[in-house]
Amino acid sequence: MTASSLSPFTVEVTRGPAVESRHAVHAVVMNGEGEIVAAFGDARRPTFPRSAIKPLQALALVESGAADAFNLSDAELALACASHSGEEKHTKAVAAWLSRLGLDESALECGAHAPYAAPESLPSILCNNCSGKHTGMVTLSLFLKKDHAGYTNFSHPVQETIFKTMGEMCGTEITPSICGVDGCSAPNPCLSLENIARGFSAFMTGQGLSKARAAACHRLFGAMTQYPDLVGGTGRLDTLLMQAGQGKILSKTGAEGVYACVAPARSLVIVLKAEDGAKRAAEATLYALMDRFHIAGEDVLETIRPVVLPVLKNWRGIEVGTLRV
Repeated sequence: MTASSLSPFTVEVTRGPAVESRHAVHAVVMNGEGEIVAAFGDARRPTFPRSAIKPLQALALVESGAADAFNLSDAELALACASHSGEEKHTKAVAAWLSRLGLDESALECGAHAPYAAPESLPSILCNNCSGKHTGMVTLSLFLKKDHAGYTNFSHPVQETIFKTMGEMCGTEITPSICGVDGCSAPNPCLSLENIARGFSAFMTGQGLSKARAAACHRLFGAMTQYPDLVGGTGRLDTLLMQAGQGKILSKTGAEGVYACVAPARSLVIVLKAEDGAKRAAEATLYALMDRFHIAGEDVLETIRPVVLPVLKNWRGIEVGTLRV
């Protein structure tokens, strides 16, 4: 099967008898050998993985020895990979981690926004969904004995270390020239869906990796699936899916309609991108792929179905349409 042999998925939004909107979604399904099992749309589509790449960014934190040097718990490693909702359990844990480093939130360069869990609340740095990732980057900077100020700069040793690790995982060199600036101010590389999937395939199996890197992948997978409530938050798809998957499925969303899913029991990974950046299209397509490739059983699919394929209602609670792939 070639990388362009199948059409992109189409996610339709209906209203009454007609289709009101359509979204196109590109996706790659890859096995543990790094081979494309199926490609929908363009497997080589240039894509900013956004927060979906966080588990691969966090590898340097663990592989380097920084996580052990600073006695990071698995809960803190989950936060390093998180796009959390800014609930109290998230902000308190990040604040405690920073305190152990002798720092506070002012050390983080992610910026402030209101918590996803309470958008009417005041913005804060700790509520930034990436505050755990940034605390991990600061931790790595301290371990490398570098000034943590400016750790988000492309040329900072923290980012150079992360670029090298991610590039080796994804099978392509990552340089500042292919990076954009993420919403949290950290660099984010523009990679093909195929290369992103290759990185997660290696993350899943540890195949071809050094002993230390393979162990780091295993540890991060365990941390995220053990603490899914820290990776996302109440009602969030990542959290619901990993809770229902009971340690067998890793799920990580990214902004602008990106998703990565790792399923070791099936030796498959999914990476996808909604062409127009629609979150609802990405989530619905992830569900369809998990069903199609038997990545999740009916019990898991039933848990997430109301979130990803909702019945659409108006403000009076009247059913007006559906979402379908």
